Amino acid sequence: MNRREFLGTAALATVAGLQGKADGREGAPETLAARPRAAVNTFPVLNGPEFQGMEGAFVPIFTPYTKDDKINGDMVGKQVERLLKAGVKGFYVGGGTGEHVLLSLAERKYLAEAAISAVNRRAKVIIHVGCTYTEDSVRLAKHAEKSGADWIATLGPLVFGQNFDASYYHYSRIAGASGLPLMIYCWYRDLVPDRERKFYEIPNLKGLKYTGRDFWSVQEMRKMVDKEIVCFVGDDPHLLSGLAMNKLFSGGIGTTYNLIPKDYVAICRLAKEGRFAEAAAIQEHANHITYFFSKYPNFSYRKAGMRVLGYDCGFARSPFGQPISESDYAEFAKAITPLLAGA
Repeated sequence: MNRREFLGTAALATVAGLQGKADGREGAPETLAARPRAAVNTFPVLNGPEFQGMEGAFVPIFTPYTKDDKINGDMVGKQVERLLKAGVKGFYVGGGTGEHVLLSLAERKYLAEAAISAVNRRAKVIIHVGCTYTEDSVRLAKHAEKSGADWIATLGPLVFGQNFDASYYHYSRIAGASGLPLMIYCWYRDLVPDRERKFYEIPNLKGLKYTGRDFWSVQEMRKMVDKEIVCFVGDDPHLLSGLAMNKLFSGGIGTTYNLIPKDYVAICRLAKEGRFAEAAAIQEHANHITYFFSKYPNFSYRKAGMRVLGYDCGFARSPFGQPISESDYAEFAKAITPLLAGA
């Protein structure tokens, strides 16, 4: 048995021991699992109206293109319908998965309009408005509000302004551009609790999408923030790990959700109910697919996975992605089809 297998076995044994107490077996420590199912809720309870419906699996949809590299509005709608049927609770539009930095402002506005129209108030819609130029983000924030979005989100300053003062100004300008609540997208950067909490002094800043693995720092920051905020896990393989941080995260947002949405819907549901052993088995399956894609650095292969499922979203734009030959696609499709069974 190697180290990874040992740790996995030990973790499952611990969960099994905890659940043993719930079944009345002697010697297991008292835990949430020992309480009646109806009493278990591991997600935070947020009371503000802007937070209602802001939990569970949210999908950062792919930006689909036609053969002549135009945004395919019809395919936006088809993606939305499939994902709603799978039970997702919301959509994150025009972020990294949506190739935001490779789209013009006009394209980003069109994408936002297409997604909001397709969802038609059946789920929450978060529009990512982050740009290199802060005032472009302000324009997109105003447009998102006018178009009917529920929330907006942004990365920190891109390329320039990599410091606290510039970031605070960037977030303040975007938050003040509309009446929509704003979510920070923290993407694989250090989250320093005492620094990060200061951003939440900004009135409309009320959320965090955290793509990283230092959940302890998020937890410590959350304790320092004197208002309600909603937090989402952004790192697909660690969704369940984040949701296990009691009353911290309300759900997840991740690229792989596009391909196997039912898995991530189930992980969120089971984790909320404290059924972590069941959720762990589904997370393991989802992680196998994430690992499969790690062998394909060309992002076009993620979108090719959608083509296998019957939703041709085109290739990713360069340099994020490159075209895939039909022979390479055929080989890829043969390899991934068994993994997507039931998706």
